[in-house]
Amino acid sequence: MRVVLPAILGVAVGILAGCQSAPDVEADLILTGGAIWYGPDAPIEADQGPTAIAVADGKILAVGSDREIERYAGDATERIDLAGRRVVPGLIDSHTHFITGGFELASVQLRDAASPGEFAQRIGQFAAQHSDGWITGGQWDHEMWGGQLPEAAWIDPVSGGAPVFVTRLDGHM
Repeated sequence: MRVVLPAILGVAVGILAGCQSAPDVEADLILTGGAIWYGPDAPIEADQGPTAIAVADGKILAVGSDREIERYAGDATERIDLAGRRVVPGLIDSHTHFITGGFELASVQLRDAASPGEFAQRIGQFAAQHSDGWITGGQWDHEMWGGQLPEAAWIDPVSGGAPVFVTRLDGHM
């Protein structure tokens, strides 16, 4: 009995040490049996890194071994066996023209200008804050104010003499 009791206690302690408490959030999706690449510091070789990932509400909960990630599973969790395939962070391209989009972020914003007056006011505000060159961008929609096309007379008094080249939201005007 003296030999058996320490052995039983050793096994019990080993089991308890390997147990982890359940996470606060249950995964919507668990991917297992693959190679999870999580960034520049991740191992390149599939057999050296994590093999599973848990996701909830479109956000990564955890990355680890299949066994570690299993604790995030619930009754409603969808499971996908990667069968050795690799998972990498991705980019969903919603057909953005990145260079043009980047320039638009640094340009006057006219997309939701609801009147010719608001159109001119926004150009005037932009000119006052950016007196160092061209005023570009816009993405205006003349249908927002009844279909009348923009006129130079609207913006000449507020543009500070800066050249203005603003386009319609479809890029055709």
